[in-house]
Amino acid sequence: MAVVTAEALMDSPADRAGITITGLGVGTSLVTLWQIADGNRIPVQGFEASTMNDAAYVTDHFCPLGRDVRYELEVLSGPLGASRATSNTVVLPSVVGWIQDALVPQNSVPVVGQRRSDGDIYLRAQALQSLEYNADISIFKIMGSKKPMALFGERMAEMGLDTSVGTRSGEQNARLKKLLKSTAQLVFRPLPEWGEVELEGTLYLANAKARQTPVNVMMGGKVTWWDLVSDVVEAPAIKVLTSTFTYGDVDILMSTYQQKQDLMAGKTYLDDLKNPIGG
Repeated sequence: MAVVTAEALMDSPADRAGITITGLGVGTSLVTLWQIADGNRIPVQGFEASTMNDAAYVTDHFCPLGRDVRYELEVLSGPLGASRATSNTVVLPSVVGWIQDALVPQNSVPVVGQRRSDGDIYLRAQALQSLEYNADISIFKIMGSKKPMALFGERMAEMGLDTSVGTRSGEQNARLKKLLKSTAQLVFRPLPEWGEVELEGTLYLANAKARQTPVNVMMGGKVTWWDLVSDVVEAPAIKVLTSTFTYGDVDILMSTYQQKQDLMAGKTYLDDLKNPIGG
């Protein structure tokens, strides 16, 4: 029977959760690891329908902050058959929020709700106050009726979420600039007490525009505002299909290894992976 335990990790590169999984049995198990928080049950990024052998250690870089979080391991198939196991409750006692790269979570920048020192980044006062929740609505006019018919789509998640921040140190400013230049999809993990609206503990944001505005550079200061207005979107899904071409395959398909070399003459290693029999 599988056993799942969770722990809070409050060190570099960012606050996160560590999940230990044991007792799967020797052999390959197909599993999905679910994160349960704020009434939501979502797969841990990178561990949806993934394979494990007997035991594993998983890091959830996007664990919600300051909230009760549990993890459920769903074993789809394996040596011991299908089963489910739920972890203990873990709480990350964070004093800062985080803005992170959705695909490279180690690329992260701390965010605080108020100014505490010259090294802090802090949210603007108007952040998290005004949001849009759009819905797709199609209006159809009906012959003989003054009132049209409306067809409604599902109400969308938050749009126009203001996560504008300020930096007061060159090092933090450089980190945030690097993060914004490297990706347009961010992960925002706010603290529960931020804002007058209830936001989910982990928000995936599509950020199309970021504007940097130095405030007091002329006076020798380092304050820089970053205007970031984003839409909440689904988490990115990465699925890569690769083919394996062995020396045995070459021996079966080619009369000599020289024939293989001739087919791939002038082509790169990636070309060989994409089309191993040439042409």
